[in-house]
Amino acid sequence: MELVTSTTNNQIISRWNNNVWKHLPKRWGHSFHPMCSYLAMFPPGIPRYFIEQFTKPGDVVLDPFSGRGTAPLEACVSGRVGIGIDLSPLAHILTAAKVDPPTLDSVLTRIDELRVSYKRPSVDNVPDNIKMLFDGRLTLPQIVYLRNELSHAKKVDKFLLASLAGILHGNYNDAMDDSSYLSISMPNTFSMSPNYIRRYVKENHLHKLPLDVFEKLTVKVNRLFKNGMPSTRGYAYRANARNFASLRNPAFKTSNVKLIITSPPYLKVVNYGTYNWIRLWLLGESIEKTNEDLLLDDKHCINSYERFLGDVLNQCERVLRPDGVCALVIGDVEKQDKNAKRKSYNLSEGMWDRLKQRTKLNFFTTIKDSLPEENKVTRIWGKTQGKATKTDRILLLYKDKLPRPRHPYSAQKIISNLLSPNLHLR
Repeated sequence: MELVTSTTNNQIISRWNNNVWKHLPKRWGHSFHPMCSYLAMFPPGIPRYFIEQFTKPGDVVLDPFSGRGTAPLEACVSGRVGIGIDLSPLAHILTAAKVDPPTLDSVLTRIDELRVSYKRPSVDNVPDNIKMLFDGRLTLPQIVYLRNELSHAKKVDKFLLASLAGILHGNYNDAMDDSSYLSISMPNTFSMSPNYIRRYVKENHLHKLPLDVFEKLTVKVNRLFKNGMPSTRGYAYRANARNFASLRNPAFKTSNVKLIITSPPYLKVVNYGTYNWIRLWLLGESIEKTNEDLLLDDKHCINSYERFLGDVLNQCERVLRPDGVCALVIGDVEKQDKNAKRKSYNLSEGMWDRLKQRTKLNFFTTIKDSLPEENKVTRIWGKTQGKATKTDRILLLYKDKLPRPRHPYSAQKIISNLLSPNLHLR
């Protein structure tokens, strides 16, 4: 971990320890976090660290690219108001389920209702690519039934859809003849292409386990509520980050957001529709709609990425308080030079150089965060893992008033508090 600061800020943060989230256990955080795996997610310790440094209970924390809702959930867990925005239908339902959840009793009651009223539906119209993943005698009909019955408009059903998405596919041990996941054995973080799965199943003689979806869903839900409910409720919106300030949220209308902590889509690395095609089917969405109609911003060149990020920063300016802080997690990328050689490009620095004259936000510091190769999900793609490097940089900006970290010289206090059983800081 390396801290890079401007000369102006040296006296304030020269002793600021930025390694806090590195010292947290790998699976640290509220039990809602592992509801569903998601590509390009950051660990909950990162947003929680900045939440504790720059906000107080009751403050508003926003993530305009919320993904699976990690930052908004951490805000709600710590007594802040978390707001998550994302254009992806999967990201939206995961964020909504976490920041505004139903009670455990209501979820379990709904599962029992669905179980009692279950009637085996026809699976004739289910795509072949889906049929090859699930047992057709028990598991697939139950999934289709839940897909048809669960409403995206009801809080309890939305929570069940998000939970079901989390167990829809994943790895299992053949020797046990049982699984927490419903599919053939495959990765749970993303969906391999149908052709790849078909070949893999044939080569490895994989078989489909007849699993009771209601039973597995009940186990999943009970596990999710292990730490109880977050202490505050938040908001989730399915919207475009390029114009989110127009949403009818009280904090946006009054420019009352204290912290924005987010990770914009990495440049030409992850195609969120293609790599979530199985879960999108569950939600009644298509790859084409997610990739094209919804215009997810994951295919930019440098110039279009600049315009994209400039639009986002403009929205951030509008909703931040005068003492507001904006933390952007931006990954380095590989860039081809004139000799066709690829080298690492500091996208965070490059974007700030291009945008600093077009925004009223001010530079505070940059934090370099290197991720070991073995911890990257995309390592299994080998040479086809995209253009992401092993380095993320957290670009820290502020609106009008120079930020004053709440714990500038006592990072150990943050660690000890975050490791406390109740997950709350006082």
